[in-house]
Order: sequence, then structure tokens, then C-alpha cells
Amino acid sequence: MHGLKELCKHRLFLTGFIFLFLLISFSLIQAIFFHDKIPVTKLFYDNKGEITASGPFSPIDVPPFGTDPIGRHIFFLLIQGAKYTIGIAVVVAAMRIMISSFVGLIFGGYLSKWSKYISGLLNGFYYIPVALICYVLLYDVVFTPFGAEEQYSFWQKAVFELIILTIVAIPTTSLLIGNQINQVYKEEFISSAKTLGGSRFFILKKHVLPHMKPRILIQFTQEIVQVLILLIHLGFFRILFGGTSELGYDPSQKVYISLSSEWSGMVGEGFGHLNGWWWTFFGPAIAFSLTILALKFTIKGMEDVFLADGLMTKERAKGFATEKAPQAELEDLDFSFVQNGEKHG
Repeated sequence: MHGLKELCKHRLFLTGFIFLFLLISFSLIQAIFFHDKIPVTKLFYDNKGEITASGPFSPIDVPPFGTDPIGRHIFFLLIQGAKYTIGIAVVVAAMRIMISSFVGLIFGGYLSKWSKYISGLLNGFYYIPVALICYVLLYDVVFTPFGAEEQYSFWQKAVFELIILTIVAIPTTSLLIGNQINQVYKEEFISSAKTLGGSRFFILKKHVLPHMKPRILIQFTQEIVQVLILLIHLGFFRILFGGTSELGYDPSQKVYISLSSEWSGMVGEGFGHLNGWWWTFFGPAIAFSLTILALKFTIKGMEDVFLADGLMTKERAKGFATEKAPQAELEDLDFSFVQNGEKHG
């Protein structure tokens, strides 16, 4: 509770949390009360009813982010897609953390003798581009070329992509959490608990897990950021969550549509119009940047509160060692002098 109160007073954490809360709230309000309706502006008319301009319109004409090639207001598209984009990132991050925590617990608690060899094996995954792996694994399932029929349903594509986005990060995340757990077992208070006769399960439950909870929470938030960045990269490859439909009047004029309305589809589509309709790219890019920045603020707040001068739970875990045992007051009458085998006094 003390750490939570301190966290609520942290300015960066509050800034990031309030931004994310308002963003998701507005997205849900739009879905519930306005049924995800998006304003459309395709043409401008003068007072006589004559057409003066056709879209897409820049942010100067239709603030704050302009319209897309079919006239939809980008600002409202971003509000609509916020719940899907952040929701996808949260689900994938949660799956990564749950699996990696279990694997890391086994690695850090029971395979510590082999940590040197396991770390050497898994460290190679840090140098493999995750987006490239996802592209190779997802392209044939997620992407529907121009004129082709859908081979898989939306939910089949979504579940498959969730699995792939989760699996690609398991080796590195498990290694990170395992190394952290291994370091906890090397702490002084763990040695004290072992000396006092604590079993492996007791030490794990009472000391290791409470010590790791704040780190797991921080790592979970960091995984959300990593998933968002990965979605951006996949957007450049036209690999969009839930499926990518390649549409157009002919093969030379194609439009890539995201079937889940998340932001990476807008990034991928906007990037193709960067030289002309630049705002169709920068709108989603700004939304991604602000969301990631807000998450970074929350991470910084948690690190300042939970990891300042050691973890908050570390003090709890070694509380038994810091408590002073009651000391008996000794008086002169409690002692007797012995000289040459004879007792005096």
C-alpha cells in the first residue's frame, strides 16, 4: 500500500496513466454511445452548392489530423482503433509474461548451474530481427493478395498472430526473468532464510515471489511497449493484425485495409502516401509515439518507486533479519565466580 501511495504521487506515472486512461475511455465511449461511427468528408462545397475541393484533406482543412483517401477523419479513426491497438498489446504482453515467468522460474530457481550455457544459447535471439521472423511466419496466413479469396477467418488469423507475437519473445524474456530470479537467490536474506531452515517452496513463496512482483509488473509494461513497436514494424510490411486485405480497381492502384481497425494498418497505408498525403502517416505515427511515451512515463514512475534503493519488497522479505530479538537484562546476581573449582558469591 505504501508503494501504491507513492506511485500515485509520482508526476510522470500520473501523466502517463491519465493519458492512457482517457484514450481508452474515449475509445470505449465512441464504441458504446456512437457505435464507432466515423465522420466522412469527401468534398467541399461553396455557398452555391458547387464543389470546390475533393479529399483527402490535410490537417489545415480538417483539423486535427485531416482525412484518409476515402474521406474518413483520421482523428476519429485513431480514437476508434485505440482500444484495439492497446488491447492487442496488453493481451500479447500478458501472455508473454505468464509463459516467461514460468520458464524463468524454472531456469533461475532450478537450472542456475546451467545458466552460463543456457544464456549463451538464448543470447543469440537478441540479434535476430523479431519483425522479420513475424513477417516470414505470418505473411501466408494474414495477407490476402488482390483478387484472391480469403482462406482463413478473421479469428483464425487473429489467434494465430497472437500466438506468433507471443512466442517470438519467449526466449529473451524468459532469460531476463530467469537471470533476475537467479540474482534474488544470491541475496543475503535468501541465505539467511536457508540457514534458518526454510524450504525451497517457503523461500520461493515468502521471499522470491514478493521480491519479483514489482519487476514483473515493470517488465509487463515494457512488453506492451515492445509489442506496439513490433506492430509498427509489421505495418510497414503490410502485415496487419487480424488480416490484410489488398483492394483496388486494378493491380496498379491498391489499398491495404486492416480488418481489426488497429493503428498499424493506418501506419502501413499512410507510409505509401508519404510523398503526397503525408498526414495519413504522421497522424497514426503521432498516436503511437504519444502512447509509447505515456507507457514510458508509467515505467519510469514504477522504477523510481519500486526500485529506488532496492525493491520495496526486498525490505519486507528480509524483515525477519532486521527485527531485533528481545534481549534480557543481566544483573550481577545472575553470575557466580568460580575459583579453583569452588563457587563464590
